Amino acid sequence: MAGIKNDEWIKHMARKHKMIEPFVEKLVKKGKVSYGLSSYGYDMRVADEFYIFHNAYPTEIIDPKNAKETYFIKHKGKFCIIPPNSFVLARSVEYFRIPRNVLAIVLGKSTYARCGIIVNVTPGEPCYDDKTEVLTLDGWKKFKNLKKTDSVATLNSKGELEYQPILKFHRFKYKGELIQIKNKVIDLAITPDHFLLVKKRWRNYFEFIKAKNVYGKYNYELKRDAKWKGKRVEYFYLPKALDEKLFSRYRKEKDILDVLNSTKTKVNSLMLYKALPNKFSYRTFNQILNGLYEKRLLTKEVSYLRRRIGANKIYIWDIKREALQALNNIYFSPIKIKMNDWLRFFGIWIAEGSAYIDKRKGNYVVKIACFDCKKKSLIKKWLKKLPFKFFETKEGFVILNKSLCLYLKQFGHAYQKYIPTEIKELCPQQLKILIKAMMLGDGNLQTQTYTTSSKKLADDLQEIILKCGYTSIIRKVGKEKRERYLKGHLIKSNYPAYKIRINKTNLTPKIYKHSFSKFYYEGYVYDITVPNHTLYVRRNGKPCWSSNCWEGHFTIEISNTTPLPAKIYANEGIAQVIFLEADEPCKISYADRKGKYQGQKGITLPKVDK
Repeated sequence: MAGIKNDEWIKHMARKHKMIEPFVEKLVKKGKVSYGLSSYGYDMRVADEFYIFHNAYPTEIIDPKNAKETYFIKHKGKFCIIPPNSFVLARSVEYFRIPRNVLAIVLGKSTYARCGIIVNVTPGEPCYDDKTEVLTLDGWKKFKNLKKTDSVATLNSKGELEYQPILKFHRFKYKGELIQIKNKVIDLAITPDHFLLVKKRWRNYFEFIKAKNVYGKYNYELKRDAKWKGKRVEYFYLPKALDEKLFSRYRKEKDILDVLNSTKTKVNSLMLYKALPNKFSYRTFNQILNGLYEKRLLTKEVSYLRRRIGANKIYIWDIKREALQALNNIYFSPIKIKMNDWLRFFGIWIAEGSAYIDKRKGNYVVKIACFDCKKKSLIKKWLKKLPFKFFETKEGFVILNKSLCLYLKQFGHAYQKYIPTEIKELCPQQLKILIKAMMLGDGNLQTQTYTTSSKKLADDLQEIILKCGYTSIIRKVGKEKRERYLKGHLIKSNYPAYKIRINKTNLTPKIYKHSFSKFYYEGYVYDITVPNHTLYVRRNGKPCWSSNCWEGHFTIEISNTTPLPAKIYANEGIAQVIFLEADEPCKISYADRKGKYQGQKGITLPKVDK
């Protein structure tokens, strides 16, 4: 049965999971406002940093929605004096990492309360079930599969998508009810005290509100979209791969340049030919020499060798500076393609293309399937902008190019395809070009739905759609063998299909009363902590923004209700933190410790143990 966690549990969580840092394992009382581990809680300390409220602007109205630092005077010291009928803001010395299945309630110390000094702290909140996934730089992952090196999608104060490192992992056993919010575009299952990122329909900003306080309400909206800056890239560089013929010529040219580079003097043709490590015909040798000269990698001078009758013309050769590097650039430098042209090609290829090596003919084949005349005409325009020769067939287009084929082969067959990270990092304007090209292939423009047999590609596309400022849901179609006819051609697939529905309008869907339900859950719940305190999560293919696990220093509000100045001692006890979910008695009780208020009768003034 749920209850209050005892001292043994608190000690274990502090030692093993760093729930409280720094952690004091016993109650410190002598000459102090007590702090440290108590029977059923932990007495935290107040730090030596204070924000003291002042009334220097008596005509100004205090606005809780727009609190200003000018309201406060910063103070640092061993104690703080609170003016009469005023208050200060402070923080805890301890840093808390509250488990998600635990609710932390903070109660002000009676030592201060009996002097008219009221301490208030917002309760620490207790996560997601095991079906929930979070978006990372490497795609969607379940919480239990996250690694320390992962960076996850978060939302900053400007509504911009950022990837941030994970500060803390959370995984705890949970028994009890989970709140589920479910409709056509949302599916969340969370603990009641988990914070949601929601907006009231008549407000223009989002805020964190506990799920139990939103439950059953109809005037809230969830957030599904984000802003994404990305980076604009002008060119795509395709790695160049040489065939055997070109590689053979490269080796001959390199041998000649290596000999000239090693001699460091001018050499005539005959001497140069004799010095080559790998011999080939003298005729080929002369052709290659002239080719290197035309590429401006060599210089030549003419000399004449006298004979008894007449003279023979002889060429003297010398190497230019950095000729070897220039030769490598000629053969191995990547093929430069305008990025927007590449995105159109890559988008249609991802949707309708294949790449393979024809071992029988020795060809490196890239194909794009297309049976529609209008689409063919558009794709043909795209292909003409690329530095590859292609030819048209009844089924589409064919390109024979080794570099292109080897690059595209890494994306596998249709059920294995994906979008590389360097493309997912592009700006929204360029990502929209990619999506448009993909939709031309496997997309339904009327329903704005894209179909693929690759789960990874579906996940990548959902991420790209988010970065374009839209949102989407993924629906899985069964695993049974699928057959369909397209323009008289039978299309077969033995893999399940994933349908991604793009939504450009319903970005902040309303939550209605019938969207809520509760169900009993017994198992592990998961969460992580990130700097922005927001996560892009999804369940059953339906994503939205939500909060992450809370951790940090408690902010403490200390009010002086008396007409006299009041003194607060830094680095001493200020409030007791109680952790709910206990089922065992504590090891040492308040009576065992002979607490200072034990056996009190009537009203007792505050006191400190001496």
